[in-house]
Amino acid sequence: MLTLARLAAVLVLGLLVTAQASAQGTDSPRWTYEVRGIYFRPDLPLFSTFYGDNHTTYFGLAGSYRFLDQLELGGEYGLMREHGVGVLANSGTLGGSVEYRLDSFHVFANWIFQNASTQRVVPYLGGGLLVMRYEQAVELQPTIEGRTNPGWSARGGVRFQIASGSGPTDSANWRGYMFVEAQHMSAKVDDWNLGGNAFVLGFRMEFNFD
Repeated sequence: MLTLARLAAVLVLGLLVTAQASAQGTDSPRWTYEVRGIYFRPDLPLFSTFYGDNHTTYFGLAGSYRFLDQLELGGEYGLMREHGVGVLANSGTLGGSVEYRLDSFHVFANWIFQNASTQRVVPYLGGGLLVMRYEQAVELQPTIEGRTNPGWSARGGVRFQIASGSGPTDSANWRGYMFVEAQHMSAKVDDWNLGGNAFVLGFRMEFNFD
C-alpha cells in the first residue's frame, strides 16, 4: 500500500506541475461542490444474505479546486447505513438485528474534456485514493469496527450544464450542472473488499469567491 500511496503522490505532483506550467489558466470557476445520490452494489458476497438485497443507496458530498479547464483535484465523503439480520453467535444461524455503517473518504483527480467555457455537455474521467471506515453492530453482540487499508477508486461521467451566471465582476461567475457518473471502489480489510460498483446522480455547482 505504501507503493500505491507513492504512485498517487507522484501523480498529484505531476498534475500540479502541469497546472502551474500552463500560462493560460482557466476560464472556468475554480471552486466546486457536489451533492451526490449513490446507487451502490457492494462486493461483499454475503451482503444480500444479511441485508435482503445486493444493492443499497446513500448520499455523498464532494468538493474540488479546478486548476485548469481540464483538471481538478478534490475530496468526497459518503455515508451508508443499512439494517438487516445478523448471525447468532451461539448457533451460527440468522437472527437478531444488525446495523452496518460505512463511511468512505476519497481524494481524487479528474481530467475534464472541456474545450470551451460555453460547452454544455462535459465528459470527465478520474481516479484517486480511498479509505473506508466500517461499524457493524449485531444485537446482543460486541460492535465490530475499524477501517480498511488504503485502496483506490476510478470514475467517469458526463455533466450537463443547466444554468450559469455572473456577478458584479468578470471573475465572479458560476455554473450549475446535473451529472451522471459510474464509479468503482476497492478498499480491503483482511481478505474482504468493502468497495464495489456505484452509479451516481448528482448536482454540481462551480463558482468563484470574488
